[in-house]
This record gives sequence, structure tokens and C-alpha cells, in this order.
Amino acid sequence: MKVALAFLGFAALAQGASVTKNWHVGWVHNVNPDGLHSRRGIALNGQFPPQALSVNSNDYVAINFTNSFGDGSPSSLHGHGIFYNNTNYYDGAAGIVQCPVPDGQSFHYELLNSPKTPASAEKQIGTYWLHGHYKGQYIDGLRLPFVIHNADGETYEYDDDYTVALSDWYHHVHADVLKNKYLKPNGTYPTPDAGLLYFVHTRVNQTAKNLDGFNENATLPFEPGKTYRIRVVNMSSASLFNFWIEGHDMKIIEVDGVDVHPFPVDQLQVSIGQRYSVLVKSHNTTEHNWKIHANLVPDMFDMYKPTDPIKLNITSTLSYGNPHAEMGVGRCTVDSYELFDDTQLQPVKEVPMVEPDMSINRIATLPPYADDVHRGTFDNKTFVTPLTPTMLSMMSEPVSYKMNPATYGPNSNAVVAPHLQMIELVIPNFSKSKHPMHLHGAKFQVVNRVSDLRSKDPKKNPPLKEGQKNPLRRDTVVLPPGGSVTIRFRADNPGAWFLHCHMDWHLDAGMAMVVVQAPNVAAKRLQIPSYVTEQCKMQHMPISGNAGGIPNSTIQFGKLTPAPSPLP
Repeated sequence: MKVALAFLGFAALAQGASVTKNWHVGWVHNVNPDGLHSRRGIALNGQFPPQALSVNSNDYVAINFTNSFGDGSPSSLHGHGIFYNNTNYYDGAAGIVQCPVPDGQSFHYELLNSPKTPASAEKQIGTYWLHGHYKGQYIDGLRLPFVIHNADGETYEYDDDYTVALSDWYHHVHADVLKNKYLKPNGTYPTPDAGLLYFVHTRVNQTAKNLDGFNENATLPFEPGKTYRIRVVNMSSASLFNFWIEGHDMKIIEVDGVDVHPFPVDQLQVSIGQRYSVLVKSHNTTEHNWKIHANLVPDMFDMYKPTDPIKLNITSTLSYGNPHAEMGVGRCTVDSYELFDDTQLQPVKEVPMVEPDMSINRIATLPPYADDVHRGTFDNKTFVTPLTPTMLSMMSEPVSYKMNPATYGPNSNAVVAPHLQMIELVIPNFSKSKHPMHLHGAKFQVVNRVSDLRSKDPKKNPPLKEGQKNPLRRDTVVLPPGGSVTIRFRADNPGAWFLHCHMDWHLDAGMAMVVVQAPNVAAKRLQIPSYVTEQCKMQHMPISGNAGGIPNSTIQFGKLTPAPSPLP
């Protein structure tokens, strides 16, 4: 029976299952996913890569997250694309909604259907991922796909469900690479040593199962005459992938947890943090197996040279299970790495564009500073992590201060969004890099994209068109080099929400800002668990006051780290 017909069974379930996972995060040794270099990596319960998570949209889903590093390293866990309605403190962004979890301590995260979430809140469905949100830990392995099946029945029919997990990999731990290669005078982030691909079986009502092997050692099993949902998740730190399957057509049906009308493509372009689902019909015979391709886009890497050892074309095999099958021959190269125009995609659930109540412009750049280190900036301000997590400043300060962006620090790039207002954010990109911009706690409408701000060609530099009937909604959008993106979202989720470049090296360099939604409303709604503040106290971090822990001030910030000096 097709998956879309399963709603007959689900309809009887007013409430789903209670899914609570107990995860211990820590180092494991002799990790070698690309087969070229053995090193330590980050695992959950000793498993690398961590086991993916697959649930239903009406399930209660929680994680008991225990820091078992044993070397003093703090940690945290973020659900990428999860709303966290009325539970901002579970979002996991260290420095924004919590202090990182100290070594040896545990943190209880509720991902879906928390008792504190209003019953009227939108049920989330689709493809997401979970990852560390403290100092690049996900680059070392703290990342996994997170699939939410629609308990009321899927929009489209299919027979089976697999997830393709894409990522990149370095032969040295992130902290060493950051210190020795990037955040130093004239430093640049290094080209990854490898791209990685593995498969997960994420069938509805079954525990997700990671399939064996990476890259050419990984196999995706197909049966003749069936329709498959293939979810593609990019969990990289620096890499954009073009993905396709030789000899098979694909139709996009989901973008970042939003069902869209079927859109045929011959390849998927998936940037960091983004997710797509496609429908793929299998052949009716088992005569051939086929290559699956995931090409890394070389212009994402500042220092890439054709002589670099990284293999840009990652391949694995789609197998029909016939030991005598020959390898089919299809398209094995990419004609163009031009950015895919995702604004062509139309959500199934229509949400019309409305005019904004508040419009903000933030220019993204990567300039060299006085110390010759390149910094990520918005409006020439590089982000400095506050001492007091932004959410705790929002909760503790008087109304006149919590509504003032200056409270959250001189380099927080904070925006305060009044409750229920429609916010427009225009982000011009004055750098030469593509930036996958991710907003926590929301799905925004992508209402305009400019590929060349200097062009007089309306195709490359189109004016914003008001009154769009149904713009694409997603949570991670690619900012073109020399171009811009305009997004709109309703400030209907009170809390402090990080907005940042998901090229993690650029986040490390400071390309981030905070959207503080309805702080006066949040202060009344949020019921912060005691362990959130207790773990701050353990690390001698303030739990009230402004970004520096100073009450009732937008000028004095105590021991808050000063921003580096830009060039004059």
C-alpha cells in the first residue's frame, strides 16, 4: 500500500508515540569515513556517524543529551529547521538561548510536541537534521538526519523512503584547522579533504537505519516498478553539492520541510543546511545498476586548485539486486554549477505575500581586519558571542531595555521584531562567496533574489514584485556573490533566534546576527527550566542583564569580549 494511503490508520491516532532518546556525545578514535586517513571523530552513544532519527509528526520527541567528552569540552544540540514554539530554550544555539552543556552534565531537549507548545502550533513534517551548535562540533561528526513523517498521510504516494546524507570531511579536527589555517593573519578556510555520502532507510513507522558504507562503498537498494522518496540533506561545513542519479528522473516534492508541487529536475543543487525530497520511479527490469553522483562545487572553496587531492565527483551505486546486472550508462558530468533558482518552486499550502511592517537591510561582507584576519560581518560588524545568552537578557531586562537592540551587545547585530509584525530582511552580498543563510525558529518566504546587483538586466537584477500569491518558504537560502536575497517572515514565535551563514567557517569568523522576536511577549510565555540557568552558573556565566551581564545598560558591557578592530 502506498504511503499516502496510510492516513486511514493514522487518523485514529489523536496522539502519537512518546520518543525519548538518551544520547551520550563524545570522541571515538580511528574514524576513517573516506578510507584515506584515520582520526578521532564525534559520536553519539559510540556510533559514528550517529544513527539517524525518524518519527511521526504527532509524536512527542525528546533527547536527553549527556556531554561525555571527558576533556572539558562543552557542547549543545540544535534541531535545524525546528520551530520550538514557546520553547526557545531548547533551540540549542550556544550563547543565544543557553550556555553550552558542561562536560559531564546533561540537557533535556524537546524537539516536537512539547507540552509547552500550543496545540494550535503548526505541526512540522518533512526533512530536517540535528547537529552540534558549539564551536564547529558538527564538522567533527555531531550531525544526523531527522525525518518527520506526516501522521495525517503524505501529500504524495510512494512505496519506500531513503535519505541521502551529504557532508564534507577534514583529516584534522575542526579546532586545529580553525586555529592553524583560518583565523590567523591572511588565513583562508581550507578545502575539505573529502566529500561524504551515505544512505539511511527512513521508512514510515520504522526505526531509521543507517546503511553500511560511504561513497563508493555505499549502495542504495531499489526494486523494480516502485516509486521512492529520496530525501537529500547537506550537513557540510563548506560544500555545496550537485546530486543526480544516472538513468532516473527526479521530481522535487519538498523543500526544507515544506511540501511543494512536483518540479522535474535532472539534478539537485543542495547547499549547506538545505534539504530536498524527490520522487524517483524505478525501472521495470533488473538488467542494470546505476551510478549515483554527488559533485562538490569547486567555487565554494577559496583555496581550491585542480591539483588538490580532493575528489570532487563522489559516487555510489543504485542497485536492483541482480548479481549479474551490468552498470548502466547515463549522464556522468555537470553542465553548469550555476545557482538553482528555487523561487520557481510553489508550496502546496498557499501563503500569500503581504507587505512588511518593518524592513531591515543587512550587508554581508568578508573584509580583512586590522590584524589581517578576514571576518564575517553584517553592516561591517562581526558577531561577538554574548556572555549572557541573548534569551536570558531578553527575559531579565526591563521592557524599555529588552526592546532596545543595543541591550544585546554592540556586535550582536540584533534586530528586535515586535509581535506579529511582518518582517522584511534584505541581505546584499558584497563578498565573492556564496552564503547559505539560515534563520532559526521560522520558515521565511523568499520574495526576491538578485544575482548581480550592478546589472541593468532585469533578469539578473529584478525589482521586488509585491503581491506574489505563493512565494517559496524555507529556512535556509543561498545568498549569491554580488547579489542579494529578500526574505519575509511573521514575528509569531517569541524568542531569540540566530540568523547566520551556515558555511561554518564564516560563522566562526562572525557572519551572524540575532532576531529577537517579541521580547515582551516571550518574557510572559517562556517557562525556562532551572537546569538552563544552573549550567550557566557552573561555568561562571551571567544569567541576567545585558550581553555583558550588566543590568539596565546599553553602554557598559563588563567583561564582554571586545570586537576586533576593522581596517580604517
